[in-house]
Amino acid sequence: MRAFFVFIVTLIAALMLEAMPLPESLIWYRPEWVLLVILYWVIALPFRVGVGLAWFLGLLVDLLQGGIIGQHSLTYVIIAYTCGVFYKRLRMYHRWQQGLFVCLLVSVNQLVDFWIDHYFGDAKPTLMIFMPAIVTGLLWPWSFIILRSIRRIYAIR
Repeated sequence: MRAFFVFIVTLIAALMLEAMPLPESLIWYRPEWVLLVILYWVIALPFRVGVGLAWFLGLLVDLLQGGIIGQHSLTYVIIAYTCGVFYKRLRMYHRWQQGLFVCLLVSVNQLVDFWIDHYFGDAKPTLMIFMPAIVTGLLWPWSFIILRSIRRIYAIR
């Protein structure tokens, strides 16, 4: 029961970081915290965490950000499924190689989000849409170490 509670706390912390306000000048450098935590748990516990949790957290992110309902759910499900399929390979890579893969997956997330926002007239084309992917990829090794140590301390299996 304690392990489940710690697991939920990591997800709530990611949602809180996602909702944290930033100055307008730093908005492009906000990492995708929820997606980062989803990716870790899908790689660490692929038979317990997957598409269903990614869909639910995507809905929560949509509600937090006030966007179109289902926008983040769509991309989170695609990314969680991709990560679930390749989790054995991802475990074999070094942390920086995993970070590149995370950067690629978050780039897909950013691109789909941009397409949806552009379709509804809320976004202008710019290459800065990929900056959150780069920041998230750079944060991957440290977040992996932190989440892995939390998982080991509280014996989350």
